[in-house]
Amino acid sequence: MRVSEFEPRPVAGRHQPVIALVGCDGSGKSTVGTALLALLQAERPTAFCHLGKQAGNLGRMLAPLPVIGPYVTGRSKKESNRVRSGKPASAAAAVLGFVLSMRRVLRYSIMRYRHERGMTILTDRYPQNSVPGPMDGPTLASLNRDGAVFRLFSRVERALYARMSRFRPDVVIRLNVDLETAIRRKPDHVPFKLARKIEDLSRIDFDGAPVVEIDATEPLIQVLEQAEEAVRKVLAFYPRSGQPSVESHEAGRTGRAGKLVSLVGCDGSGKSSISQYLVQHFSETRPTVYGYLGLGSGDLGRRIGALPFIGPALEKKLNRKAKKARTKGEKLPGMMTGLVLFAFSLVRMKRFLRVRRAVEKGFLVVTDRYPQVEIPGQCDGPGLSAAYSRNPLICFLAWLERRIYHGIVEFKPDLVIRLNVDADTAHSRKPDHDLEALKVKAELMPKLDFNHAPLVEVDARQSYEAVQQEIMTILKERGIV
Repeated sequence: MRVSEFEPRPVAGRHQPVIALVGCDGSGKSTVGTALLALLQAERPTAFCHLGKQAGNLGRMLAPLPVIGPYVTGRSKKESNRVRSGKPASAAAAVLGFVLSMRRVLRYSIMRYRHERGMTILTDRYPQNSVPGPMDGPTLASLNRDGAVFRLFSRVERALYARMSRFRPDVVIRLNVDLETAIRRKPDHVPFKLARKIEDLSRIDFDGAPVVEIDATEPLIQVLEQAEEAVRKVLAFYPRSGQPSVESHEAGRTGRAGKLVSLVGCDGSGKSSISQYLVQHFSETRPTVYGYLGLGSGDLGRRIGALPFIGPALEKKLNRKAKKARTKGEKLPGMMTGLVLFAFSLVRMKRFLRVRRAVEKGFLVVTDRYPQVEIPGQCDGPGLSAAYSRNPLICFLAWLERRIYHGIVEFKPDLVIRLNVDADTAHSRKPDHDLEALKVKAELMPKLDFNHAPLVEVDARQSYEAVQQEIMTILKERGIV
């Protein structure tokens, strides 16, 4: 639609707008974005968030470097030719594409974090899930590769993009440009890639968000006037102060309307049984949901061990690799192990985001486990930061994973209940678990403070009934229920 036809509608529960600028390279996103940012910051706190992968910028930055520059340029041209001819992309290209997508997920999470704290958001690009490929869509779905591992990572990526695209901007300002203009403005870019972006951009619907079309080949002053008009129409629906209504002041101040209670402890401490009991009990009087924030890798390994013939040997091999990955000073056993550990962390992040949304909507959420960043490799800490690796890709994934975990722990539970139990008691309750692993967890768990969240200790060596009653009393005394 044109700017004159645009009639904005504020999103329910949103206190400040989200405005997205999209367009092919050479459409003027950066120039227009700079002007709009000045306009917005003059009125209210505003964050400018780049939500692209910037793979092209990375390649152009490395190109002038000796040795590595020609190598990167050569590989990039080879991959471009493969994609252009319809051939499957290489495994290295698929891995790099996935890593860069996770970089976008991290940037998106930072954007959401800033928005929840009352900032107006202006973005350069916006993730979408309708058209895979270079125009800010899922990467792996467009690479024409096959294989079980590739399909798994593609499903993970697709699910993350679906979630990001569901958070619709108040307006998407689409800067349209023809191929000739784009090439003239960006002569260092690959023409066929620009052509594909222009074609893809016209097909994207941004999950139903209102889209204002602007002809970016017009003089810059006209483009800026149209973009500013669209932004001012949106701003008219949001107060400058960014304060929510009186009824939702407290929820807006904390970023949550519900409560979050997390049960943590060694395996065998009763986390799962007691958390599910609490959910069942409180569901009778208020909206309550259960959240599992573990990985489930241990249960998966035990199910593999139960397979006929190859199960025990395969479980033993997996446990050996997992133990190395959890041990500080050990070398991480291979690229595949690193990718699997990172995939598990993405699963945990997805579960956390589901928990956070429920809390923000006003639910009482009781979780089994809660992530932490104090002890990597153990007790729900980052999986790639204990063992070391000299592989630059794994090092980057470890850095990215740490950023994800730090973002998670910033969202503190209203109460952490630590169920303390000794290893022997835990093993008597979980005889299929490794005793040495239980000893390590029982020793490390009391050292965690969960980013200084409110925390109480409960002796979990008691019967489940006694522990349940004690926790019920704690929750009432703390005003959680």
